[in-house]
Amino acid sequence: MKDRPVRHAAEFALFRAAEGVLRALPHPAARRAGAALGSALHALDGHHRRLVRRNLARAFPDWEPARRAATTRACFRHFGAVFADTVSALRLDAGRFCKLTASAGWEHLRAAEAEGRGVLVMSAHHGHWEMASWAIGAFHGPLQAMGRPADNPRFDRWLTRLRTRFANVALAKRGSVRAILRALDDGARIGFLIDQRVRPRDGILVPFFGHPAWTSPLLARLALRTGAPIVPVFADFAPGGGYRVTFAPPVELPAGEGEEAVAELTRRCLALVEAATREAPERWFWLHDRWKGAPER
Repeated sequence: MKDRPVRHAAEFALFRAAEGVLRALPHPAARRAGAALGSALHALDGHHRRLVRRNLARAFPDWEPARRAATTRACFRHFGAVFADTVSALRLDAGRFCKLTASAGWEHLRAAEAEGRGVLVMSAHHGHWEMASWAIGAFHGPLQAMGRPADNPRFDRWLTRLRTRFANVALAKRGSVRAILRALDDGARIGFLIDQRVRPRDGILVPFFGHPAWTSPLLARLALRTGAPIVPVFADFAPGGGYRVTFAPPVELPAGEGEEAVAELTRRCLALVEAATREAPERWFWLHDRWKGAPER
């Protein structure tokens, strides 16, 4: 579209104005301001409000409408806070970030690394996922991760800055599999977000909340091909402007092989995301049309 560069410039100018306001606030206050922004978007954005409620109805069919409505409001507030907190956190150096971050389960990551095959670090769009990669980079060493580029190239450059904090590495999507295989041979840590919908030609159908969902099999294929352990990690807010990062034991690999093993391992990974979401439903990204294009159960 001819107006796309103009629109991108206008969008990014608006974002930079919001960034300036948030960076002027104390760090904990930015998080509160983001929650208020989320409440405003909940009132104004009817399309995504309806999408969240529809997704919640599919995932939790036994809930009363009032509970779905309350969780929808809480979801908007949470991700408004995530946005604002992320912008504000760019002011933190490694020392300050580490002081604000409580973590547990590092022994799972260290034990996986000791196997010498590299490590596949799995997370999801739950809680405050960017802080998991920051914690690995700041406390332990670089994480390499492949992320979807933003449609707006100006914002994509900002995202790259975000994703490469504390010596982390952003992998380009093109040629990434070869780069990942080389990195695993060198004992690297490779990050994946497992829960996003992919195109049918790129995915397999795996149950998520009991409904088929198009999911990338790449994580499972890499683990089965290389023997690299899959270590789950989840991050979230902690009081006082801090963060909490928790690693879990590696995902057990299935006994079989071939595409059946790939599907089973992908199912196990996605089941961990579902379990975390059931514990805190408002903290998963319901604004994403997760089941689009998949057949009904």
